[in-house]
Amino acid sequence: MLDPTHPVWRHPIEFDEAPVSSDQGLPIGNGLVGASIWGKGVCVYLSLDRSDLWDLRPIPEYEGQDYRWDYVAAAHHAGEHDKLKTLLEAPYDRAGPTRLSAGRLELTFESPPVRWRLERATGLARIDFPNGTVLQALIPANGSLGRLKVTGQAPVARLITPPFGGPPEGLPPPSGFNLSQHNAWDLGYPPPQTVSEDRLEGFLQQGFGDFAFTAVLATESTGETWNGVWCIDAGTSSDVDFLRNKIATARSALAHDFDNDAFALADWWADYWSRGRVCLPEAPVERTYYAGMSQFGAAARRDRPPVSLQGVWTSDSGRLPPWKGDYHHDLNTQMTYWPAYAGDQLEGGLGFLDWLWETREACQAWTLRFFGVDGLNVPMTADIANRQIGGWRQYTHSVSTSAWLAHHFCQHWRYSQDRQFLADRAYPYLNAVCRFVEAISEKRDAKGFRSVALSSSPEVGDNQPQAWFSSWTNYDLTLFRWVLGATAEMAQDLSLPAEADHWRRVLSELPEARLSDSRALLVAPGLAYPGHHRHFSHAVGVHPLGLYGGLEGSAEDQTIALGTFQDINSASGDFWMGYSHAWAAAIAARVGDGEAARRRLLDYAEAFVFPNGFHANGDWQGLGRGKAPFGAFSIEGAMGASDAIQTMLLQSTSGRIRLFPALPDAWSDASFDGLRADGAVLVSAAIEAGRLTRVTLAPQASGRISFAFGTRETALELELVKGTIVDLSATELARLEAAPPRPN
Repeated sequence: MLDPTHPVWRHPIEFDEAPVSSDQGLPIGNGLVGASIWGKGVCVYLSLDRSDLWDLRPIPEYEGQDYRWDYVAAAHHAGEHDKLKTLLEAPYDRAGPTRLSAGRLELTFESPPVRWRLERATGLARIDFPNGTVLQALIPANGSLGRLKVTGQAPVARLITPPFGGPPEGLPPPSGFNLSQHNAWDLGYPPPQTVSEDRLEGFLQQGFGDFAFTAVLATESTGETWNGVWCIDAGTSSDVDFLRNKIATARSALAHDFDNDAFALADWWADYWSRGRVCLPEAPVERTYYAGMSQFGAAARRDRPPVSLQGVWTSDSGRLPPWKGDYHHDLNTQMTYWPAYAGDQLEGGLGFLDWLWETREACQAWTLRFFGVDGLNVPMTADIANRQIGGWRQYTHSVSTSAWLAHHFCQHWRYSQDRQFLADRAYPYLNAVCRFVEAISEKRDAKGFRSVALSSSPEVGDNQPQAWFSSWTNYDLTLFRWVLGATAEMAQDLSLPAEADHWRRVLSELPEARLSDSRALLVAPGLAYPGHHRHFSHAVGVHPLGLYGGLEGSAEDQTIALGTFQDINSASGDFWMGYSHAWAAAIAARVGDGEAARRRLLDYAEAFVFPNGFHANGDWQGLGRGKAPFGAFSIEGAMGASDAIQTMLLQSTSGRIRLFPALPDAWSDASFDGLRADGAVLVSAAIEAGRLTRVTLAPQASGRISFAFGTRETALELELVKGTIVDLSATELARLEAAPPRPN
């Protein structure tokens, strides 16, 4: 059981009234299956999900002769924009491909619940009723099933199929800002095959092609205890025993003791929460940290599909999920996995990296097919096979998507120091990306620098023709410069000097960043950051890449980072999403501005988060924090906020660790335990009354590390030895505190 003093115990999800939708329910999950628990009146609903339920119908336009980068570039320059919309964007406007929801459970009780609670510390959900009846729900750490236990009055239970056959009774029409462009029944599936037996319900749903999935609910009652087991599985319709096998699985699971499963689940979460413990004096910010990390723990696992836009909680509204519930690689998947590294959740992050690795050959084939060159790029909007599914053409067919995804391979290497991973995964992946970068930028501009035919910066200009630039955007240029430099460093680490020299030469053939007169990063030459815009793609070099270090690096790098931050910090933010505030907080932390970071996080927590901690994208309550007053759940904002908090507490680069680099004045007492630094060092530290009181280092690799505190100069260097724990002495702590501030 988790230490009772752990801060996560302070932050359960708790309601006196029923959550009104699946987007606002109590979320439980294990990376493969999930459920959101909500209700209406005397009914409690569990909206069911499984992360590999997909409609994977092909897109014929992407097999045609015009589906080529050279054709697209020529058509754009010729002004044939409608043709390009038809070719590249229209497929996304169709119902499939898309993520699929798995239906829901309906439990009807004698009276409405009076208390709803999810204990983030243990993963156990509990719902209390006025007559003393208690419903508990959990999803074991492994497997494809969920458990229910009711003590007291047994409910009437019903398994409800997804509405693929037509609109369910009572479904309201779309209203307001609707991101679900299609209904479930638009996919054209046949009605499900259903089974109803004694204390059991199940269905088999035929999907596209041979794909099918099943859901089963089995129940039993003993005295005043009612137990239920539900399970979801994906397979093929040609398997004649598919549904019957799942029925046997559910009935067999009823024999397992619920309380034993609850103890096992609590043990899993205790192990998870033993890493990356954060204690802050401001409850809303601390709650934000644990909201993001609890969603990460429930959705991101190794040997499970990677986290898509809604994780394992696909919207259950009778319609297809917002943005198809797909994989967006121009911010969303990247941000979702940002906190894996400093948060010491590397195993969860490997679920994403394994998938990128396993799908790389298909992506290389797509790169050759569409771009006509060797190497590796990745579609920006993708299905579970990482195949292009279309959308706004400037970003779905961006030249730099794989370069940004490559950053996660680099992060895992830097934070783990796993040389086998470096040799077998990270360097080969980045090397393939660089081969694409070299080939796609072969043409030289008037000054002799490498160039690309079309450049973009998500999502500046939306899908208007001017969103494609004829010269470099800082987004594409920064990612190309970063990946070439990182790959050269990896080659050097692997004793491949000729390859390192080659990638450095290619890097030298790229132009420098595009800067304003105040030395801030522009979107593109002549275009400053538009202050209302939600996406800080121009600033990826500040965060997450750290190419322009706000507290480290050269004076010029610091100037660029500070100028870019100031542009963002002074922006109107009219159309910022919740994730924008989270990202802005991380950028503020990068330049040591804890006050700005805190303010962004408080805005995020107050206006852009549903009561269950889910990121709502817009100012869903209409609090006047922006001009996008809608709520649509996507998961990345919560993890981006957790990452921003980590960045306020600890920053690290190769050979350097900075403790508490961006604390606001109000945080005179704060601590963290087991955050992970670049170089594979686990760091624990505390400040009390503004004074640095303890620092413990647990290196998992040997190396020389320099240390700094706050925004002060480096004041300590230590030779760390793998496996030897180091507690800084009072003298060493004093040296860090007494160091002079870095020049502004």
